[in-house]
Amino acid sequence: MFGYKGTDSVILEIPTERAHYAISSSTILTFFQDHNISIIDSSEGVVTFKRDCALMGKAEILSEAFVKKFHELAPTILIEEKPYVFVKTSLPEDFERYELLFIDIPNTMLRKNSGSFFAQFRTGNQEKKLYFFYEMKAKALVFKAKHNLHNGKILNNDDYESIWLNLDAIPLRALIQELPRSAVVKGSLKAGQILADYHLSSKKLFSKQDRIKALFKEEGLIIEIEATVLSDADIGDVVKIKTEHGKVLNAKIISSKEAIILK
Repeated sequence: MFGYKGTDSVILEIPTERAHYAISSSTILTFFQDHNISIIDSSEGVVTFKRDCALMGKAEILSEAFVKKFHELAPTILIEEKPYVFVKTSLPEDFERYELLFIDIPNTMLRKNSGSFFAQFRTGNQEKKLYFFYEMKAKALVFKAKHNLHNGKILNNDDYESIWLNLDAIPLRALIQELPRSAVVKGSLKAGQILADYHLSSKKLFSKQDRIKALFKEEGLIIEIEATVLSDADIGDVVKIKTEHGKVLNAKIISSKEAIILK
């Protein structure tokens, strides 16, 4: 210790099984006071020790791999700063020799600012899986109701606003980045409430009993038939239609006005 000429003494013993260890700064101050040493405490009352030694030279590569994989799995999430990657148990003594192959992040972690993931390494002729933990600051674009919304309301741009929220503040199943096309409110929402998937349903382009032009193609001929759609449908859907003569056929919706009868 600078300025101290006595024999070295143990200031604090940190449990070997702890990767993070927090302690009141008064405990540390007491040691120095007992040795008549004046120090300045700027810890605000708590000192935290983190034991990972920059993950033995692999902190940067793990952090970069984590961000890349997170963006791959959840491209709409904005990570604001480099994540802190750490372990809660001791790393292998020869970890410096491990070669990172890939990492994977559970889906349950993709809306959390802290959690765990695993990394696969090659060491010699073997592969080993190790678990790591992370802490980061990230946010996502969500949608907030501007006013009360009631059941059956067709959602339009005047009904909601987009806001960025910290991941930990986003409600479970909240809709992120985009809303379903032709969304209709299910139940009711209060002004200021964040829209979740269970609040909305998608209104199909065609509703049951809507009229449609059905095209029948055969040997270069196209025959147009007036028909009725027998279920809700969107462009690209295959549905049953009923002709004016009562015949039920399968048809694929190809536009907002037409369908092709399938053989």
